[in-house]
Amino acid sequence: MILTTRQSQAGQLRRLMLPVVATQFSQMAMGVVDTLMSGHASAADLAGVAVGSSLWIPLILFFAGILNAITPTVAHFWGEQKPEKIGHSIRQSFWIGSALSLLGFILLYSSFELFVFMQVDEKILPIANQYLQAIAWGMPAIAGFLILRYLNEGMANILPVMLTGLFGLLCNIICNYLLIFGHFGAPNLGGVGAGWATTITHWIMFFVLLLVIYKNKKFQGINLFKADFRPHWPELGSLIKLGLPIGIALFIEGSVFSIIALFLASMGVITVAAHQIALNFSSLIFIIPLSLSISLTIQVGQNMGARQYQQVRDTIRAGYLFSLTVSTISALIIFTYAGQIAGLYTQNSQVIELASSLMFFTALYQFSDGIQLCSAGVLRGMKDTAIPMLLSLVSYWIIGFPLGYILALTDWLSQPMGARGFWIGLLTGLTISALLMSIRVYTKVREGTGQWKLN
Repeated sequence: MILTTRQSQAGQLRRLMLPVVATQFSQMAMGVVDTLMSGHASAADLAGVAVGSSLWIPLILFFAGILNAITPTVAHFWGEQKPEKIGHSIRQSFWIGSALSLLGFILLYSSFELFVFMQVDEKILPIANQYLQAIAWGMPAIAGFLILRYLNEGMANILPVMLTGLFGLLCNIICNYLLIFGHFGAPNLGGVGAGWATTITHWIMFFVLLLVIYKNKKFQGINLFKADFRPHWPELGSLIKLGLPIGIALFIEGSVFSIIALFLASMGVITVAAHQIALNFSSLIFIIPLSLSISLTIQVGQNMGARQYQQVRDTIRAGYLFSLTVSTISALIIFTYAGQIAGLYTQNSQVIELASSLMFFTALYQFSDGIQLCSAGVLRGMKDTAIPMLLSLVSYWIIGFPLGYILALTDWLSQPMGARGFWIGLLTGLTISALLMSIRVYTKVREGTGQWKLN
């Protein structure tokens, strides 16, 4: 009986993961497409998109983390069979999304002075600045799409999000083709065109998913469009209390990568471009463990809401097994084809050589990244977000980044290693995070009822 239950939870996790992987692929692939197509415009355009991305991606991670409170909230209500509470939470989430959109617009539109302060190369600065200004106009659509996406994910209704995401990827490719290179009478904007393509695409995706939800009978029971839209402060407070630590944790991790890109920006186009290639491909590989993390949040959240604690335990075990398998395959691919992968982004031999060497660290941290993502997904499903945030802070900013800075830019431990030193710091931070997060999961399960303690 126990074996059957474990197999059932593993099977459900696999079925849930497949559309989530497709959804994450469409989202991550947009960034890959931006980087690939900008790189074929020029090395300066590639570097400009890289530096611009170093600011807006951690910002989006922060916003997405706050709004990610929707997923476990909806999952618990769905598991408890209380769909009428879901619509109220989503309406309140739109107030949070509106405030975040305004903040994001202001921050992205005023990035020039920060780039000057960071001594960004003069060839890169105007491209990065205009790229961010273009994306600023898409902030309301990005927030709106995230809210609707997390609503669907909390109900394990992944197919509409997957199809919308794949359609958005197609739109992004077309818009990039037109606006980066100036085809069919469109302006030739280079890397800045990738920013406008991102904005246009997200507005399309938001309205498409909104229409799908409006027409889908599955959402009628939650009364999303039929009740009061006025702010309800206790519900807003509950969502922010749950989501803010997630947002801070994602920002802590994402900002480390971004701050590194800004420090490297003064080292020239070659270093920035190589770092962006290694980071961009790492983000693409990141899709599968991230999808596993999202799936674990959904499945653990619904099982917790239904008080099915045996299924919670079996889901966690299946998640860690999947994580180890995926990490092994990913590492082998990167070790084997690093040079060929870098060659897809650029024909510059110097960039390819440096990017290939950085991918060695990318391959190594697949295992750490997989474990820490798996653990984070489980903890969010349990609505445990505050302590994981602190663990991320210690791992990345107290240990990982300082070590990377020392190795990259000082002679305290060795000769300055440049980009390679920062990547050693990243590997160290991810490894410590994986250890601490997995201990937290074990502790939370041990503190649970006797029905779901780990054996």
